[in-house]
Amino acid sequence: MTNMIESGTSSAPPSDNIVVDEDRRKQDRHIAMLRLAKIKAESGEGWGFIKNLSATGMMVEIHPNFELGDTVSALLTEEQELTGTVRWRKKALAGIEFSTPIDMAKVLSKPNDAKQGRVSRLPRIEMKHPINIYQGSRLVHADICDISPAGICVRTEHVFEIGKNIRLSVPELLDISGTVRWQSGARVGIVFSQRLPLDDLMVWLSTFYRAARIDTGELAVLNKGADTAGSVNSGADCLPFQVIGHDDLGKEILIDTLYSATEALTQFKATSKFFYRVSIRNADNEELSIGTIVLRAFDEERAAAKA
Repeated sequence: MTNMIESGTSSAPPSDNIVVDEDRRKQDRHIAMLRLAKIKAESGEGWGFIKNLSATGMMVEIHPNFELGDTVSALLTEEQELTGTVRWRKKALAGIEFSTPIDMAKVLSKPNDAKQGRVSRLPRIEMKHPINIYQGSRLVHADICDISPAGICVRTEHVFEIGKNIRLSVPELLDISGTVRWQSGARVGIVFSQRLPLDDLMVWLSTFYRAARIDTGELAVLNKGADTAGSVNSGADCLPFQVIGHDDLGKEILIDTLYSATEALTQFKATSKFFYRVSIRNADNEELSIGTIVLRAFDEERAAAKA
């Protein structure tokens, strides 16, 4: 009996350890999942899939080219955001360590926005890009403010009729019908008649903004559409372009050889879904950033317009 009492009294420190160990086990417990989230960092924004989750971190499959040490945020909804640091990269996968442990139950619970009369939705990707809107035979020029697979917000001076059916067109991205849901000043909310394929949308975003880190100078020129765009990088002047497909074992396949940046971008988009990674090289076998190719394509369009 005495031994049992002594055993019980001496178990206080071990009991604390058990609690600590149990907490650690809970934090280290990984839950496999496939949940879409908006991933953002200084290098850009895009969508990614959270493949597993624990209280201390997550593994994400992403298109943006995040690097070790980057601070990254994953927005599951407009109100639910997880922030951490990229600790490892393995091809399209990234391991992100949270700055502080998260409440797993809260993150995994379904959003309860009904009490506020709101519907929780995936955060949209903010961007600026021209878009053509056709209202019957009338063409309206606008700029994209943000986009998701379900809808888009654009900016235009044109006044639309709420509930009006329209057609939207962006080269290399979409040609789809939609319905005007709201308009506030120059901002117009449009819901697509059918959801955009997420893979196509992610590849398009990667092509223009995220597939490689576009430096500040390039991005500024890209957004302004400056006439000096071609001077950013002379590597794009070394023709022809080679579009290369890469598999997950490092093997390279020459997809096509082209003399136009516009054609190279089109081929890039068309084949990205079939390879682990697709790159574009010049005649000197130098891999070019997508930003450089985009700028060269803009130069080609301007030259064609002046011809």
